[in-house]
Amino acid sequence: MLKITKRRHLQLFLSLFLTVFIFIKHLYADDSFPHRSSYPDVKTIELDELYHKKKQCLVIDVRSKVEYDVIHISDSINISLSKINFSTLVENAQKKQNKACIVFYCNGHTCKKSYKAAQKMSHSKLYNLVRSFDAGIFSWANKYNNQTILLGKVLTDKSKLINKQEYEQYSITKAEINDKFNTIDIRDHFQRKEEKIHLKAVKRIPLTRIRPLLKRHLIKDENLLFIDKVGKQNRWLHYYLKEYGYKNYVFLKGGSTTFNKNE
Repeated sequence: MLKITKRRHLQLFLSLFLTVFIFIKHLYADDSFPHRSSYPDVKTIELDELYHKKKQCLVIDVRSKVEYDVIHISDSINISLSKINFSTLVENAQKKQNKACIVFYCNGHTCKKSYKAAQKMSHSKLYNLVRSFDAGIFSWANKYNNQTILLGKVLTDKSKLINKQEYEQYSITKAEINDKFNTIDIRDHFQRKEEKIHLKAVKRIPLTRIRPLLKRHLIKDENLLFIDKVGKQNRWLHYYLKEYGYKNYVFLKGGSTTFNKNE
């Protein structure tokens, strides 16, 4: 009788331990995808599952063309979420390729674009095929680099991926700006109307037009300071600067919005 009681206690303990473990694991998963709870109707697809089903799916990068041109999943197509006729473009692409599923992705765990893209298809007859790959491009690139395109080539060397720490090494605050910098404003025309940059001799070259200038080294590698809107566009510019051998450059932390803040 005593042995049976001990065995029963052990079983209860193991059952409780397993329950707690699963609960903690569930909490961790929710934390790593903070926006899933806000889009409960959007079906998701996990990293390894997408890898094994990739050829069966129409994989769509819903970021901007600039972001797509820097890095994307191989064989994916780019249909930016900002397109007015987004749903129609997706339907036309599916009509041509006739895939078993449609997968949207963007930059990663904290990016909402893949969820919003799925929601835009909610009134389409294709909605049951739609999935969000919310782990995003960088989770994909870090595990399946041979199925990733970086600057037009297969990503054979993962050290070419620029992490947050490396990017921040090239960032400065507004207080660190001086007259020795050759400043380039890479914002779009409409963004320049929102905040004025109170610096002298600022060159204006939108990010969408700067790549060929860097490739041909028409922009001299001398004390370059790049300013974008909020510090996000410069992350894509950083790849081109690194690719084309630039060394003497920095980015303004926080972008042009810092000119409207008191530090």
